[in-house]
Amino acid sequence: MLYHFTVFKYDAAQKTLSHSGSPVEIPKKCHELLLFLLNNPNRLVNRDELIDHVWHGRVVTNNTIDQCILKLRKALNQTHEGDYIESVYGQGIRFLPPITMGEEKTDNMPRLAIRIQWLILVVSTAFLLLWLSLKTPNDESIWQAHTDPINIQPSDQTGSPKPEIDNAWLQAGGAGYIMHLLNQYRSLEPKRPVTVTNEATNSQALTVNLTGELKPELTLWLEVNNQNQQHESGYKAEIRLSNNEGVFASNAINATELTQLYPMATNWVAQQIGIETTDPIIDPQVFTQDEYALQSYFRAMSAQAVGDSGQALIYLKTAVEQDPTFKTAWYEMAIALRKQADPRKAIGILNAISSDDVHLSYKVTLVKAQCLDTLGAYEAAAQTYGQALLLAESSKNPSKIAAVYISQAILYRKTEQYELAKRALDQAELVTDANSQPQLYGTIMNTYAKLARNNNQPLLAIEKAELAIDAFQRSGDLRYQMQAKTVLASILRLRNEFNLAEQLVKESLFHAEQMENRRGISDNRTKLARIYQQTGRFRLALEQWQMVLTLNKELELHGNTAEAYLWLLQLHLQANNSSQAEIDLKMLTQLYNEYPADEIHQYLLEAQLLMALYQQDTQASQNHLTSLVAIDHQLSKMYQGDVALLQQKQTAAEMHYLEALLTANSSGYFDQMVLVLNRLNALYINYNTNKLNENLLRTGRLKPFIYPYQKYLAQAAKADGENIKALSLMEELKLKAGDFWQYPDQLLLESMEEDLN
Repeated sequence: MLYHFTVFKYDAAQKTLSHSGSPVEIPKKCHELLLFLLNNPNRLVNRDELIDHVWHGRVVTNNTIDQCILKLRKALNQTHEGDYIESVYGQGIRFLPPITMGEEKTDNMPRLAIRIQWLILVVSTAFLLLWLSLKTPNDESIWQAHTDPINIQPSDQTGSPKPEIDNAWLQAGGAGYIMHLLNQYRSLEPKRPVTVTNEATNSQALTVNLTGELKPELTLWLEVNNQNQQHESGYKAEIRLSNNEGVFASNAINATELTQLYPMATNWVAQQIGIETTDPIIDPQVFTQDEYALQSYFRAMSAQAVGDSGQALIYLKTAVEQDPTFKTAWYEMAIALRKQADPRKAIGILNAISSDDVHLSYKVTLVKAQCLDTLGAYEAAAQTYGQALLLAESSKNPSKIAAVYISQAILYRKTEQYELAKRALDQAELVTDANSQPQLYGTIMNTYAKLARNNNQPLLAIEKAELAIDAFQRSGDLRYQMQAKTVLASILRLRNEFNLAEQLVKESLFHAEQMENRRGISDNRTKLARIYQQTGRFRLALEQWQMVLTLNKELELHGNTAEAYLWLLQLHLQANNSSQAEIDLKMLTQLYNEYPADEIHQYLLEAQLLMALYQQDTQASQNHLTSLVAIDHQLSKMYQGDVALLQQKQTAAEMHYLEALLTANSSGYFDQMVLVLNRLNALYINYNTNKLNENLLRTGRLKPFIYPYQKYLAQAAKADGENIKALSLMEELKLKAGDFWQYPDQLLLESMEEDLN
């Protein structure tokens, strides 16, 4: 049986996948997964079904299933980018493309006819290239091919197959252009454009709700298509206006250039609703009158919409070279630079943009504040956010006001002003409609989740993160949906929900790699490295940390680099690789000398203390501990217990650990609690076995990683005279501990074997 979907063909009998006649290599298990999905198209398939039909009832881990799905998804996307396998959080996966089945189709066209068609195609292509060479300026980046469909905002929220769109680049750029033109009329208050799909024409359109002095509210529909594809010159716009009773005006507008088309469409709207069209343009340089510059801007917005800020920069540079006064293109260049983790260059551009246009001034001010925030210039950022809020309020646009409040909340969260952060988010939620503005509502919920995480409210954080994911799913914004999943993963990791956290991180990482979002790749690889390290997969963790260090160096994320060195030092100390740990400490020290920030200094102090404890240097440990206590480090109580234990003060150590446990309990995060409880377990084994079993029970409720928890269970069983149970637990641990298994553990195992004999 042959299965056809998008540009692929799968031969079930031969177990071959091909794309336009060329073979596509996929692993053996991916063949079974693909065939099962092809036989169950557009149906939600859960993990139990996959285990039954793909793995034939064999016991497999969630990670094995996730890896197989990722490999298949990656193979399809690398061959032809599209939406193939949808992951539905907590429920399963769904195969999206429409499928046709049947035998191989034969082409009965005579060979001569085929040759004639090829000849016509070659000649037509040659004439097209000649025309482009005469019409296009020297910078050919304007006409770079966009043969793959670009989904700006998928309009189908049910998970059904999404058609290939030919005019997506026109809608991406047109959204900003039409908003600029509509904002010229003081009586209009246009809301954020929404991209929808016109099923009849297989193209995209923009809808804009028009409010302000209009009663009732109106909706503008605008669909622009390139008529060159129909062998006609220029562009065509289908435009209509509707109210709560339906469409009351429609028109079709033709123009040879985009610079003519959109103003004509806007003037028609103004005439239909009785607005004077003589309102002056405050700043004519906000947009451009140069056709090639405008086309480059449109292409840039298409790239930006799918997260490709690098490609967007190429088009934007072309736009400003063609028209150096094109202020919106300069502004978008600053946005792209910020996304490329270069906020200093972005600020330089933003400072050079001056305009009397209140809408552009608002956007420039807000992004400048965000760049200052990124650079850690919090006082300057707070002041600039205040200016942005005044501009937003003067425009009376709720979305703009909410955007500033969200940005302020992010700043307050960073500076641990949690009450102010919550107040700002509450204000943002008051001016946002969760149903009609799911994108904005999702951003608010995602920021709430981060705030709750920082404020030691993990259950609230999980609730808000799930609301954010749901909102972004409704909005159709996959990029923000992945960001929300990353936030949820970080919270779940702190609750020791390692399997689900790993699944979410890998999904987000795959998307970030597809979009070539380097900051997203760095963040997700960091989370994946932590999960690997916390679950005993040292080699995998080490691989991720090395990639993180390389990325962070390129992105100049010095604080993140310092944190990576601290984790690497802990990893190497756990593996008894002290020489490599010393190198990690030296690299961290050098980083602090080059970039003496408080955040990096905190990581350095903790690393120095860990090294001193490992080397059993009592004096150095006490000195570094004093420094950590002075900065009120969140783990200082636990480290006080470590230093007391090094000084053989068991009672003092226990008191410090119990105090640390109270602090960890208030955080609600299981990883911190287990960290302290395991120290108490180790202490009670040698100091007070009467308390050991009770402490182990408490540890077990927090879903601890098997190592060292099971070793303590084995030692407790041995202390109670249950030698068979003790040996059984240690034998099992040896099989599961992975890189955590060390020589002292082997000695303990051998001593238990001797006791049993």
